[in-house]
Amino acid sequence: MLLNKARAYAIMNREGLDGLIATSPINVYYLSDYWGALMRMRRTFYNYAFLPRDENAPPALIVTGVEHVRFFHQPELTWMPSIQSYVHPIYLDRRDFDPDVEDPEHVEYGMKWPINHETLSPRDEQYLLFQESHRGNASVNALYALKKAIAEAGLSAGNLGSDDPRVGPWLQEIGLPDVKVSDATTTFRDIRMVKSPDEIALMRKVALMNQEALDVVLDSIEVGMPRDELDLIYNVEVAKRGGKAIYLNTGQNGTHHAMGNVLEGESITFDGLCEYKNYLGDLGRVAVCGEPKPELVRRMKALDVGCQTVLKVVKPGVTGQEVTSAVIEAVRGAGFPGFFFATPHSIGLEHSDHKIPIGPTLPGGNGPFVFEENMIFSLDMPYYEIGWGNLHVEDQILVTADGVEPLTNCDTSLRVRPGASR
Repeated sequence: MLLNKARAYAIMNREGLDGLIATSPINVYYLSDYWGALMRMRRTFYNYAFLPRDENAPPALIVTGVEHVRFFHQPELTWMPSIQSYVHPIYLDRRDFDPDVEDPEHVEYGMKWPINHETLSPRDEQYLLFQESHRGNASVNALYALKKAIAEAGLSAGNLGSDDPRVGPWLQEIGLPDVKVSDATTTFRDIRMVKSPDEIALMRKVALMNQEALDVVLDSIEVGMPRDELDLIYNVEVAKRGGKAIYLNTGQNGTHHAMGNVLEGESITFDGLCEYKNYLGDLGRVAVCGEPKPELVRRMKALDVGCQTVLKVVKPGVTGQEVTSAVIEAVRGAGFPGFFFATPHSIGLEHSDHKIPIGPTLPGGNGPFVFEENMIFSLDMPYYEIGWGNLHVEDQILVTADGVEPLTNCDTSLRVRPGASR
């Protein structure tokens, strides 16, 4: 189970919520473990997941009728006991639904596939029985199915949170006038910040594949090669390992982002973001082709001191500001006085998988960034000096009960590749 259920219940208690409604694909996935076809299309409002605070009330996943019958073959696709399906009642022709004469919460499956009764296997027979047992119990659309799930949980007048509070007025419009839905976008991020064991396992895997893929890229650098080619190598290497590349940002003095060719003697930075089963890996490294300048070597050694400082000072209860200050002080003390920026961010289903300012919330409006056990984070340490060059290192790290466990190798050393003359 991806969901950190104990944390979700605790935060719902703190915020006075009777339940959570997920609308975005990543939050539906987080609550339910389910990643369906429409979610892969990134459609919102076609799947919902509903988590009541009452542990005796049924959590529910809302899916199309097409997706619903797939649970006959793979019931393990979700842990949620209630699966509410919906289908627009279309057969042969297109027509509008008339709620005055038709029940929007009890409709037939909309698609009637032909059946060859002469060649049905025993499994086919069971499948038809499964379909028949649910016939007439679907809703006309996803919102009506969500309404049924909320009513089943006894929360028709509940105080609910959602990552899109527009569902509140919609639910009131279709027959739940007493339900209250508040914005829980930040609440979801707060819950997701501390990872469950299943999430940690996924993030170990994505961290390793990211490291391996980026190592191949670093070993492939040659003077004059198009930087777009480095991006292609990264994409392929991540895919070979079962993941998907999101981006490989490269930066080099005198060239624009993702443009130009690799220059000799200039540092080139790599910031690789990829995903595995929707969980993200984030990693930063620096390389150079040819003889590195003494100043580059000195600064990179100082950054390594900063990275080692992260491993020493982070533990549950420490704030992000405390870590930032310690890292900057360490890097400056190690011979890089101009260094000034280091910022931690939690990572998971989002690059910044923690409470971040949205809407009218000002920076710092969510309170301090505090490290917690089983949070996974990286510390961005970028540096850009116009006329000199670029630096950027970061690793993916798990917070333990009394410190940290790196999920990547924390090898932030300068990668030196041959110059054009060799």
